Amino acid sequence: MAFELTIRDVRVAPATVLAPMEGITDREFRMLIRGMGGVGLTVTEFISSDQLDKKVKRAWAMAELDPAEHPVSIQIYGREPEAMARAAAGCEELGADIVDLNFGCPSKRVTCGLSGSALMREPALARRMFAAVRAAISVPMTVKMRLGWDHDTLTAPEIARIAEGEGASLVAVHGRTRMQLYKGVADWRAVRAVKDAVSVPVLVNGDILTVDDAVRALAESGADGVMVGRGTMRDPWILRKIADHMAGRTPYEPPLDDRRACLLRYFDLLRDASRTDHIAIGRMKKVTGYFTRGLPYGDEVRQAIFHSHEIEPIYAAVDAYFERLAAEAIRDGFSQVHDLEIAPFEPGQRRR
Repeated sequence: MAFELTIRDVRVAPATVLAPMEGITDREFRMLIRGMGGVGLTVTEFISSDQLDKKVKRAWAMAELDPAEHPVSIQIYGREPEAMARAAAGCEELGADIVDLNFGCPSKRVTCGLSGSALMREPALARRMFAAVRAAISVPMTVKMRLGWDHDTLTAPEIARIAEGEGASLVAVHGRTRMQLYKGVADWRAVRAVKDAVSVPVLVNGDILTVDDAVRALAESGADGVMVGRGTMRDPWILRKIADHMAGRTPYEPPLDDRRACLLRYFDLLRDASRTDHIAIGRMKKVTGYFTRGLPYGDEVRQAIFHSHEIEPIYAAVDAYFERLAAEAIRDGFSQVHDLEIAPFEPGQRRR
């Protein structure tokens, strides 16, 4: 059986989805990961429905899509059904193939506003929100959620049933509660209760960092596909590797030249998208850590880049790094960071 799924009339093939990550899955990151291959669907970082509704320029900029990145879903969050509906309609006008509703963000800033995963405690409000958004758009509506607020309120099956009843075409579930934040391990087995509760496709999410993780997560959850977030930050090819394995192919293992080209291509995307070199340099410094932490001599190249104030030395540092690896015949070490924790930033948190 082919490893793919359909979100109403949107084909996702393979059934691999880039998860929304605040401050990470901007247009440039989505295009980088899509360029690796093996990506069935990309999702934007979550965007405030209130800001979209109030025409805040930055929010609408976050929702801008690249013509080459379809199918793509725009994720929105909020608490007011009418504002969510208007924001969803605006996302459809921007070209979104799917509009996703955020019922999973555990950050304090979002949940203090009683949105994100706080909505897992309010099924009546959830129903009104699903109905309002569904009535406002013609593209599919999906929902990303957690298992519940805490282990005493594992409401994901109930919320998923409500979502399906009000027209949702897919549910994605992160295998933790809100109170767990990103601690412990994702409970993929608990996602099976959601799969058993609905007839629409279900994605399993959380702690999928390797191909073996994906295989186990699918088996334990019974889900139809995988949604991967932090795993793409340590291995941009992880979705391609999962797709290869599910298709019976040997998972692609990029050589050093491809790894160098990947990081430099991303730098090019950041440079083209930034208004000034100063902004581009700041973004380059941030992503270098994502792609080199835990790798041979990774700390040295990070320090070289972090202390650079111009773009050309950053490119030169990357070239020198990979030339050193090639000269020392280092071919492994890139897949040995399974235990690396890359915790998402809280919205609004200062990045270092």
